[in-house]
Amino acid sequence: MKRYFVILLLSVLLVGCNSNDPAKRIEKLEKQVLSTDKAIDPVVASDLVSAYCDFADANPDDAMSPEYLFKAMDVSMNLNEPQRTIYIIDKLVKEYPDYPRTQAALFVKAFIFETKFGNLDMAKKLYEQYLEMYPDGEFAESCRASIENLGLTPEELVKKFENQ
Repeated sequence: MKRYFVILLLSVLLVGCNSNDPAKRIEKLEKQVLSTDKAIDPVVASDLVSAYCDFADANPDDAMSPEYLFKAMDVSMNLNEPQRTIYIIDKLVKEYPDYPRTQAALFVKAFIFETKFGNLDMAKKLYEQYLEMYPDGEFAESCRASIENLGLTPEELVKKFENQ
């Protein structure tokens, strides 16, 4: 009987040590991504994005969920994954519209459509959406300037600023 108790105790300890606690997984991956002097491993960074999103999916009411989605957006953008970044932004905007950094995410979405996809019509629509939602927001002036300068070449921009 004592032998079975020891085996049961060891089993519980092993399961506890190997648990898939999402917060611990995130912490481990963040350390791997952020604490290196070398270039960031894109596989590990991609795993971190997935871990952030998995946490938000499993814990939609947790106060960390919108923050993790924002971090996922940031890492995904730095991995040059615009489609994935847009997906994350859409989730953040839809599920956490009152989260303070959601407006920054919406601006990033417009910027991605402008610079990564070259879809100026969608970029303009998103900049205008930002201005409707956050008329006095942190990026309102940048949105207005972006709308005004959409489609201009670098040479045209220089000439425009020289004329002002």
